[in-house]
Amino acid sequence: MPGGTTTAALERAVHRYRDTSFIARTHVHGRAFLSDLAFVDRYVPRHGFIVDLGCGHGLFANLLVESSAGRRVLGVDIDERKIAVARSTVDERESIRFELGDIVHEAVPKCDAVTIVDVLYLLAPGDQEEVLRKAAGALAENAPLVVKAQERAPSPRYALTYAQELVATSIGLTRGRRGRFHFLARAEAVAMFERAGFLVDVIEMPGRPYTDVVYLARKAPAPR
Repeated sequence: MPGGTTTAALERAVHRYRDTSFIARTHVHGRAFLSDLAFVDRYVPRHGFIVDLGCGHGLFANLLVESSAGRRVLGVDIDERKIAVARSTVDERESIRFELGDIVHEAVPKCDAVTIVDVLYLLAPGDQEEVLRKAAGALAENAPLVVKAQERAPSPRYALTYAQELVATSIGLTRGRRGRFHFLARAEAVAMFERAGFLVDVIEMPGRPYTDVVYLARKAPAPR
């Protein structure tokens, strides 16, 4: 049943992949261990319809449902194999579903919140901004967009961030071209959110070896 602590919810979410392939299970367990998804979950509304863009195998979408019974979640990803794995975790639940889709070029359905976790850096900056604009089009005024991302910064933590992604793409755990990452500096990212129609706060994730942050954005009011 959904509910209880977020740690327990993450364990339940991971357990839903027990019958998937070894590669999928390895990826999911790695994400659960490395990504601190529980920290991101606390900034997502506990009730309402949530769209998770670039959901991959669906781990974060499953965590959202497992940690709150008041959520309905749609996960969208362009990778057919990952969507097939995600769909295999649904079972009889009506609170979660997964669809194949292009988050850059296709509209996002109207919803109460949008989440994007560890996805934007795989897209060129122009495509990142287009994804944010698509999210803005799906949200009502003041509704939240919660984005986990990594910042470009002159620091050892950024070097480690980049090195980890090189490994992940080279062995196929992350969909992307090796070395073609588009991490943005904080000022660049904030300006991009604002151009896309959001007001944004930046929350640093504590105790992380990488340059992980959560961009907690709200759909800005329309000009009067």
